Amino acid sequence: KKMPLSEQQITSVSGSVSGFAATFAKQPIQRLKWIRQVDSGPAQPYSVVLQRTLASDGFTGLFRGSLAAVCRNVPHSMLVYSIYPVAERAVMSGLGLGDSTHKPSFGIRFCAGYMTTFGATLITHPLDTLRVRISVTQGDLGVRDLLRRLVQTGKVGQLYYGFGATLVGAGPRGAIGFSVFETLKDLGRASETMQRHPAIFKFLVGYFAGLCAETAIYPLDTVRRRQQAHGEGSPLSNRSLAQALLLIWRQEGIVGMFKGLPLNLIKNPLATGVSFAVNDLVKEWLYERNRSL
Repeated sequence: KKMPLSEQQITSVSGSVSGFAATFAKQPIQRLKWIRQVDSGPAQPYSVVLQRTLASDGFTGLFRGSLAAVCRNVPHSMLVYSIYPVAERAVMSGLGLGDSTHKPSFGIRFCAGYMTTFGATLITHPLDTLRVRISVTQGDLGVRDLLRRLVQTGKVGQLYYGFGATLVGAGPRGAIGFSVFETLKDLGRASETMQRHPAIFKFLVGYFAGLCAETAIYPLDTVRRRQQAHGEGSPLSNRSLAQALLLIWRQEGIVGMFKGLPLNLIKNPLATGVSFAVNDLVKEWLYERNRSL
């Protein structure tokens, strides 16, 4: 007889599948956005960035960094969706609301989401740096080559460049994303769209949650990507988050802080919508499988 899966096993599987799906949904747009975002010169049209990338790397070049992205995104997604239920229960327990009669509020979900992405980012940031470096590099460069170069030059610590901006931005991103998604999902649970098309409903709610989260933290993301991509070659490398934001504002204006945002408002909410929807659907399927055993 087959053994039922534990909650930890279910969230690990659903999180891994959702991370894989979200990675390939956004990777071509991701690479174009990063190449443009980390360039400190005048903003180039995306058509120019696309033509330059296709000319130097071909169509498959749009998926450069996919392996590094999967290596980072799948563990990150698995951690996020495994930590969140635990964090939500911990917050409710800390507030004396641990019994099942209380439904988590928007504020509880916000705190749990903050704790979740903060914790997951502590572990996966070096993988994120590898992904960015490979994605913005023209020519052939793999994970092994980049790691070997960093080890040989004694610059392994560069894997944590941009860590401060990441930590500041990761918490709010998760807090806003989880609280908006879970709250809207609960509010729409009885709607006809949710009943007839649960996958579409969850994708749209997840997309909106991602839209809110990404817009709020984008300037922090710009600082992080430039520090990660350029390492010691970036004028932002040894500056605090506040100093880095001020430098970008002085040199490039408010536009510099939001360089690449329009494409980001397509890419990241798309990935967030896919991630939330796939995680929920896989998780529900596994729980249904458990009940049938």
